[in-house]
Amino acid sequence: MARRPEIGSIQLYPLRPLRQSDRNGFVLKFYCPVRGKRIRKNCGTRDRREARRVLRECRERLLDGRYVSSNGAITEAQELTLKIVPLSAPIENQGMTWQDCYERYRSFRSKRSRERSLVDSLSRICIAERILLKSFGDANRNGEMFMSEVITLDSLEFLQERFLAGDECRYSKRSRNTVNSMLAAVMAFVRFCHKHGWIEKVPAVEKLETRDVMKGRPITGEEFERMLEATSTVVGQDASAGWQFALKVLWESGFRLSELLEFSWDDDEKIHPIWANRNQQHSTIIVPPSQKNGRSQEIPMLPGLSKLLLSVPEHNRNNFVVNLELKSKRSRRVSTDKVSRIISLIGKKASIVVKKANKSEGTRVKYASAHDFRRGCAARLINSGVSAETLKVVMRHADFATTERHYGAIRSAQAAANELNKKLKSNNTISSLVGGLTGGVIEKR
Repeated sequence: MARRPEIGSIQLYPLRPLRQSDRNGFVLKFYCPVRGKRIRKNCGTRDRREARRVLRECRERLLDGRYVSSNGAITEAQELTLKIVPLSAPIENQGMTWQDCYERYRSFRSKRSRERSLVDSLSRICIAERILLKSFGDANRNGEMFMSEVITLDSLEFLQERFLAGDECRYSKRSRNTVNSMLAAVMAFVRFCHKHGWIEKVPAVEKLETRDVMKGRPITGEEFERMLEATSTVVGQDASAGWQFALKVLWESGFRLSELLEFSWDDDEKIHPIWANRNQQHSTIIVPPSQKNGRSQEIPMLPGLSKLLLSVPEHNRNNFVVNLELKSKRSRRVSTDKVSRIISLIGKKASIVVKKANKSEGTRVKYASAHDFRRGCAARLINSGVSAETLKVVMRHADFATTERHYGAIRSAQAAANELNKKLKSNNTISSLVGGLTGGVIEKR
């Protein structure tokens, strides 16, 4: 027999201080007597003290009946808002709420997506929810949004505009690429709802036009040296050796940052090296299917990476290849997000700008990041004459189109430059032009 729900039992999530990735802020989870099931309600704040105050007020309202009489307002301020706005049609005729659909979608995706992809996707949907709630939520009972009302072409175009304007963002404006990426996550959620019959159709929202350019650029050898020099000023002298080693591995491997932190000496379940032996002429790297393209691959180990790894004493070749430390977190591994931010700080300290600010496009100045090391590795391979097919293998792109899109222009420019230098390189000092012109004077024949 199911346990009877306890009115007034509320949990505040997350239980820890908010991180930058917790874009939905603090959330209350409790049994709602109005709807007859457990629900979640956004506290509307990122301040833990204020969230606890909202929790206490919500508990009081649940116990004294004001929550039910107000049709589900968790605070007095919310109740006043609901009274000002006239009620819409009865709930039973509205269909599924955004929250119900979100919980179903989260459960569905959690069993089918990589953790990082899931977090990014759900956080973008939660941002969309907060933006739409400001415009649509107050017009419904209990401050809820019903999918049949909010999933329209007008509302999604409005959402697109608010994304671009920088709503729910720490910056004043988002770039067009970012907006397209965020809206793609929302549209995947919308298509899921349509597939289950919770909405009648999927509105055809037109993507914003963007320039097909890299978010950064390849860093040069000189810039790499400057970042190594700037490392100690960012992480401290004691931890600088480990961080410099991490930058060198990124420089020589072409790894993504998440792959760098999963690079192991001896764990077959993670990215690990296979050293050259009697049966294998060259050293390689095994990459498990947890990588971005979802495939298990064996790729060649680049000579520079092999030399770097062999420089590590054998008695230190165990567990993870890269072990990073911070002054405040010596007992546990540093998260990918934290490492990403610190490498960007090193790039900023070294004054390496990979993309200038563009107010018209809503882009900010970007300093060298971990992924620019990967771009630098690819550029060096292209400059060395490596074919596009080999580059695709080393970079582990899901298809050749990705390689061609990001690095095709560099490869074509290098090939054209090589051809021009070969054709035009000559010991002939005569500067005559076609038609017998020399210095603009017609030669006499």
